[in-house]
Amino acid sequence: MEDRKAIEQFLMDIEVLDALESRISGFNTFETLGLVSTEIRHSNMLGWLMSPKENHGLGELFLKKFVQEVFYHHQHSFLNADIGLIDISLMDYSAFVVRREYKNMDLLLYAEAYNIVIAIENKIWSKESAHQLKNYFMKVQHEFPEYHQIFLFLTPSGERPSDEENWISISYEYVLKALKKSLDLKKDQLTPPVEFFIKQYEEILRRYIVGDKELESICRNIYFKHRKALDLIFQYKPDIFSDIAVALQEKLQSHPHIKMDTSNKTYIRFTTNELDNLIEKGGTWTDSGRILLFEIQNKNGKIVMKAIIGPGDATVRQKLYDIKAAFPETLKGTVNKLGAQYTQIFSKEMVSRAYIENSEHDNEKVVKKAVTELKKFLSNELHEIERVIIENYK
Repeated sequence: MEDRKAIEQFLMDIEVLDALESRISGFNTFETLGLVSTEIRHSNMLGWLMSPKENHGLGELFLKKFVQEVFYHHQHSFLNADIGLIDISLMDYSAFVVRREYKNMDLLLYAEAYNIVIAIENKIWSKESAHQLKNYFMKVQHEFPEYHQIFLFLTPSGERPSDEENWISISYEYVLKALKKSLDLKKDQLTPPVEFFIKQYEEILRRYIVGDKELESICRNIYFKHRKALDLIFQYKPDIFSDIAVALQEKLQSHPHIKMDTSNKTYIRFTTNELDNLIEKGGTWTDSGRILLFEIQNKNGKIVMKAIIGPGDATVRQKLYDIKAAFPETLKGTVNKLGAQYTQIFSKEMVSRAYIENSEHDNEKVVKKAVTELKKFLSNELHEIERVIIENYK
């Protein structure tokens, strides 16, 4: 009777469902045709949007905005390419040719007039094949030896590529930003069917790839109000890693000495007030410009705390790595050299895969364990890491 009452209360609470219904009830071509989870369809869509001569009506605008987003946020990564933000902003993007699956590469863009080639490997749900990125890098070097060469590894959350020396990690946020800017500038010139189609793709990106904070908030509120009914319906609670991410971010945000950085379900990034004031900005990792960040990696069935030197000013990066090398007992990590973009200088497993698997779907137990381990880190290792860096950063 208790279970039945929970279901009845949920069904009768029409108002709480109205907000959700208004967001998801509309027709969407991509959902109807089952194209949301088909990676190759996303590459086809990007190829269509990036092609200046296609029939979308955006001309070269989407491609230009996308490349500008990438260059703006990763300027340090393009120093060896001998091309900068001003150069790419003044180019005529109608000169670009866009190829799909050229020698197995997802997207290849090149402009002979500017001697520039851009390779894009798109990964949403699949993983890299062995040596895939290195092979593509060699192909482009062979085919376009005299060109400015740009290699972009595109994933939903900006996953790191296996070949960090040559490939730059970017997230679908750049696609979404470029799409929004393009639609805003061209909305009066697009035909209604094309505008409708592109806006539907934008909605798919927000809902399934990048994340829709408003929609997530609506769903979370409904779940907590009718937890028992929904547990009965689905026989399990929402994604455990979403619950973990929310709990850890709430704990960090309430801490008086912590400053949050760009975060999502998979990567929760932060620093301390003292380190933020000490270490110069100039990084291209996140919009904050920070070079050193602590990062909780909430993926692959486990939760790991890391401290990472991201891309940015070479002098700052070297100083931070020298401290890591001098204090291996405090800055525990297996990396023995400073990488071109990302270098892990501390790593600690907070919650193991075995613990999560053996918790028998008890989400609250796992969340509590994650928060407990975070508290221990903030009280112990973080203070020691902070002390060592402050005392030795000259």
